[in-house]
Amino acid sequence: MILLGIIIQLIVFTLLAIVIALPLVGIVCWRNKKNKKRNAILTFISPFVFIYTFYFGCMIGGFTCSSVFGTGCGIDGYYHATLPNGYELETISDDFDREYFTGYIRKDGKDVIEWVTKIKVSGDSIYGERYFVNEAPGSEYYFVIDTKSGIITQYKSFREANKNDPTLLTGLTHLEAFYYKSWSWVIPLGSIAFIISLGVVFLLWFIVGKISA
Repeated sequence: MILLGIIIQLIVFTLLAIVIALPLVGIVCWRNKKNKKRNAILTFISPFVFIYTFYFGCMIGGFTCSSVFGTGCGIDGYYHATLPNGYELETISDDFDREYFTGYIRKDGKDVIEWVTKIKVSGDSIYGERYFVNEAPGSEYYFVIDTKSGIITQYKSFREANKNDPTLLTGLTHLEAFYYKSWSWVIPLGSIAFIISLGVVFLLWFIVGKISA
């Protein structure tokens, strides 16, 4: 399943690279008079080199960071985030069924809340929305967990939650976005992969330029 997901992603990124490369090649052929063929080939290759380097850099770095920090990285379908006072959020997802991306809040290995779709953390409180996939849209439930006392307050509708605790409904984040925001290594890894990808492209141009000079 992981391999199939990677293959599909590579196909998408290949199409993206082609879409980027073709207009750039046209511009280079139109504006460059010297070394037109060489520059056109390098221009066509560069988006592929950049995108593949960035993709595999993020993949390798993601697996490494997820092992070091114990967070999961999503590439293998596993997501994990720590919450206040020993609570944890976990998801095992199916790349081909993203519509039902939900998670479980656990403590001490036991499920506390299931089918979580949105969440926010404020101090020692966890706010969230949960949804049973076998029920009709609009049947979302809402909850508040006081992680210090372990008290869970649940509301059976948006109206009930809005009436009793309006702050619950503000700032709720979709689960997948919450994971990436909670992982401290995501932005540094993306920045490093971006810089390395640019460096590889510049190195390619430099080496070819030196060889053909």
